[in-house]
Amino acid sequence: ETPELVIIAVAAEDVLAVAADAAQKGARALIVLSEGFAETGDGGREREEQLLELVRSAGMRLVGPNSLGVINTDPQVSLNTTVAGAQVSEGRLAVCSQSGAIGLGLLGHAAARHLGISSFASLGNRADVSTNDLLEYWEEDERTAAVMLYVQTFGNPERFTRIARRVSQRKPILVVKGLRMETMRVEARSHTAAAQHGDAVVDALLRHAGVLRFRSGDELFNAAQFFESQPLPLGRRVGVVSNSYGVGTLAVDACVARGLEAPPLNESTVERLGNGGPVTNPLTLDIYSDAAAYGTAIEAMLADEGVDAVMAFYVDLAGGDPSAVLTTINATAEGGVKPVVTSVVTAEGRLPEAESGGVPNFLFPEACAGVLARAAERREWLSRPLGARPRYSDLDPEGARARLSADAGWLPTPEAQALLATHGIPFVTSEACDDVERAVSAAESLGGPVVLKADFPPPGHAGDVDAVLLGLDGATAIRAGWSELERRVDAAGREWAGAVVQPLVPPGADVLVGAIADPELGPVMALGLGGRQAGLAGDVGFRLLPATDVDADELLVASRSVAMQLDGFRGSPILDRDALRELILRFALLLREVPEIVEADLNPVRAMATGAIVLDMRLSLEHRRRFEAVKTW
Repeated sequence: ETPELVIIAVAAEDVLAVAADAAQKGARALIVLSEGFAETGDGGREREEQLLELVRSAGMRLVGPNSLGVINTDPQVSLNTTVAGAQVSEGRLAVCSQSGAIGLGLLGHAAARHLGISSFASLGNRADVSTNDLLEYWEEDERTAAVMLYVQTFGNPERFTRIARRVSQRKPILVVKGLRMETMRVEARSHTAAAQHGDAVVDALLRHAGVLRFRSGDELFNAAQFFESQPLPLGRRVGVVSNSYGVGTLAVDACVARGLEAPPLNESTVERLGNGGPVTNPLTLDIYSDAAAYGTAIEAMLADEGVDAVMAFYVDLAGGDPSAVLTTINATAEGGVKPVVTSVVTAEGRLPEAESGGVPNFLFPEACAGVLARAAERREWLSRPLGARPRYSDLDPEGARARLSADAGWLPTPEAQALLATHGIPFVTSEACDDVERAVSAAESLGGPVVLKADFPPPGHAGDVDAVLLGLDGATAIRAGWSELERRVDAAGREWAGAVVQPLVPPGADVLVGAIADPELGPVMALGLGGRQAGLAGDVGFRLLPATDVDADELLVASRSVAMQLDGFRGSPILDRDALRELILRFALLLREVPEIVEADLNPVRAMATGAIVLDMRLSLEHRRRFEAVKTW
């Protein structure tokens, strides 16, 4: 009989012979548990390439090598090839891990939380079958309601983003990522690179794809319990019911800390629950409240149009029946359109068993608020409009390519300006002056007050050493300003090439619009406060290159400080959000057309009451080999 699947667990040097025998017998797939391949160096990598060539020539698929096995709990398949014989129950959670040991650990935690598994894969070296392949399978798998991933590195982030974004429209993808990138691989020279913190690029990629990232295993499994059984909330308004005023207060605090709110209950709900005592949110029942009282309170809150989700807390203070309370909560929530989460705890501090139902039950209020906040985040991502792609008739992509220097490194300002001009990005004209008399002449030709600033080789910024003077008018002021700049530059111990003269632009907010291309994950754009405040207090938002007006708006609010400035901070005029959005979108189009731009600061960009314009810029080129989309993960 022709085998469909062959599981290989022999010494690495014998794997090719066994695989060839399987191919000859017509096998359709291999799972290679053996180690000793690409993870061991050049010799193992060559062996893996030979194995992959054999698999593809035979029309087979390969999981591994260096896999710890796969599981499919479908009763019609009932397959478990894990080396440790992991015991799992059938359920709706799909799991994939880049680490075999962590993958088996995830299965153990799932079992401890009574979470059933639809399928599991330890992909090992991912020579053939990848996480992207599994995502496409799980997208159509009716037995899978949610996907859990442990990842360490990305191979083809663009393909992952495209697939994960599509899958996320239908099913939540929950991720824990290892190998955090705390520092740049090169010295941070631009303000954008210096502002990058931890895994900001990874966060931007996952956020764009609608993937929910978690920092701990506990948070990951809390979310998995929720998404497997509960509907998404329509908003962030939470109703809280508890038999302890203190616990209810802690729950509301946890909600507020996570961007949720506990609004007053509707009048009809107050009348429905009113029984002589106050009816507020949080609603505090007495310590003797039984299961029926909880059922009545939760039912009323779920019917309240001003409540999107309910959190219920029960502390066994008077010898009650926690299991009965939890069973009633499950029965009340079953089949509803609003989610319910609970913290029903016994007098011994344990979680009781319910007779039936799928309402997640956690030990602490913070866990309840945490899962509802992530569920609201997912609802908001699903509800976001698609947005419109910009169409600009004045773009010159061929001109941009033609202006690329063959040399790598930081571009001189005139070359950087020429690149911006090809995509209609407005910038202030400037004249570099190597002596004071030329600066006087340049100022006279501009007329009116001007800006005089030190001219440093990029990526240096004059603002970093306060070498920028504003509003100088006339030859006397220019000469005095030149002397002052000399003093400031000498005090900073810097070398300069003279000064730059620019016309003075109207007041507004100075913003950093930057970009950085991660060697593995590709380009991201940054937005934050500009000028000397660039990167201040970590208030810089990172996103993948925006493709639509909605993407650009998300970047505009990613920095709270910039968002406040645009809205008119403390009586200041409201600034031209549309103009800044267009500048961001044009810059994103340039970065897509010229991927050789690996680091960029448009700093500052002056956002004004009318218009937005670049006052200074730094662009760095690196002629990398074009990315080849071969491997996935």
